Amino acid sequence: MAKKSYGLLKALFLLALLAALAYGSFYLLTRAQRGRIASLEESILALQEETVPLRFMVLKRAEGRLSLRLRLYDLAGAEYASREYELEGELLFLDFLAAPYGQAWLAFPYRIFTERVAPAQGLDLAALVMPGYSPALAAGAAPASARNASPLYPQSHAGGSFDEAGLAELGRLYAALLDGGQVKGAFGNAVHDLAELRRFELGAVYRVVVRKKGGIEVIEE
Repeated sequence: MAKKSYGLLKALFLLALLAALAYGSFYLLTRAQRGRIASLEESILALQEETVPLRFMVLKRAEGRLSLRLRLYDLAGAEYASREYELEGELLFLDFLAAPYGQAWLAFPYRIFTERVAPAQGLDLAALVMPGYSPALAAGAAPASARNASPLYPQSHAGGSFDEAGLAELGRLYAALLDGGQVKGAFGNAVHDLAELRRFELGAVYRVVVRKKGGIEVIEE
């Protein structure tokens, strides 16, 4: 009888120890996550009032189609991608994934489409902004294949106030926005902010301006 009691006490002790370890791990994880979020918010507040994530030029327009040259920039103004595309249509739409985060506004390049090309069939910019994107990033993890891809953060926000940890957190945030999920600090789901340019000059350079306090505008240079 004593042996059974001893065995029961030992099993209860082990269960209590496992529960304590699980709670400790959860506490450390949530504390680290809170620290990452607080650091991210500080970096967001340190952003410039206006940033220019992309510039574009319409090279040609004929027979209901247009040719477009696109250049993408980080926060330091360094170009990280340049592409030329041809689209059916005459009206150009630039789609950004945007989210109010803390006391500022974050916006990421998302898609380009026209009045004849639906957004879902438009040009997907996510592969340029974050080549290592994987749906697993939205859950805070990435498969081994994605870990070897570079980078696992949005290049649109490199070169500024974000450190390595902040950029990694932005990568998870951008992935969550791409997957249509809710984001910590944001008011509800992602907001699609469209910058529309109905009339444009061939060969003119246009820049997209994102304001930290909210709003996206297309301006001719």
